Amino acid sequence: CVYLTHHREDLYPEPKQFKPERFLERKYSSYEFLPFGGGSRRCIGDAFGMYEMKLVLATILSKYKLELAEQKPVKPERRGTNITPAGGVKMIMKGERLA
Repeated sequence: CVYLTHHREDLYPEPKQFKPERFLERKYSSYEFLPFGGGSRRCIGDAFGMYEMKLVLATILSKYKLELAEQKPVKPERRGTNITPAGGVKMIMKGERLA
């Protein structure tokens, strides 16, 4: 189960905390980090998906400063095999505006 794997204390200390830097500190195996499924049944588009996400984030973060629109806790919601923020996360983009 993806949720249970991603909440294992031995793999992800403080698993309920948002700590993206944890992925800079350690490389997780395909059996420990499962955004595209795991092991031999892993999605064939995983490499493209990760590359595309890095490219999009790098582009956005190089041009804008992002701020939370609301300073309130985000309620998690289950969507299929994923946990997502209920109602999304509203952000304010400040900085360069594309023509």
